[in-house]
Amino acid sequence: MSVELITRYVKILIVFVLLWTGLWAFNTVGCSRIDGPEMMPTFAAEKNALIDPRVHSAEQLNRDDVVAYIFEQPGNRGSRKATARVVGLPGDRVKMVKGEVYVNGERAAGGGSGDKKTGDDYAEIFVPRNTVFVLCDNRSGTKTIDSRTLGPIGCWSIAGKLR
Repeated sequence: MSVELITRYVKILIVFVLLWTGLWAFNTVGCSRIDGPEMMPTFAAEKNALIDPRVHSAEQLNRDDVVAYIFEQPGNRGSRKATARVVGLPGDRVKMVKGEVYVNGERAAGGGSGDKKTGDDYAEIFVPRNTVFVLCDNRSGTKTIDSRTLGPIGCWSIAGKLR
């Protein structure tokens, strides 16, 4: 074998490895667009965020994780993607009293909501298995679509966890 032939094979191998690495990275980390102000100030509106699409069950999530999920709004055609923070996991009891979130009878950590919460009340619910209860960080003055309107989000509709 000549040196030119070996050099050509090495170049082809390097290109193959680079392409394979790029495809692997693309499949393990995706991109999601945050369309509205529901997660401000944690994430700015109209920005892209990296998501890990390998979330397939509630056991892979923790409270305070931010997830992108797909839902269908009644009366509208097609599905939309929204972003919210995981507040309740399967088996948890979640309620909201005057804008304060309680999980299993204890006041939940701030979770990035800061002063952007409402005086809403939400009756205590039990989060079923294979679902999570999610709330947007910015809950005042915006039409947010989270578990207050949709109920617990099924893990099958979660597009991924934001990084």
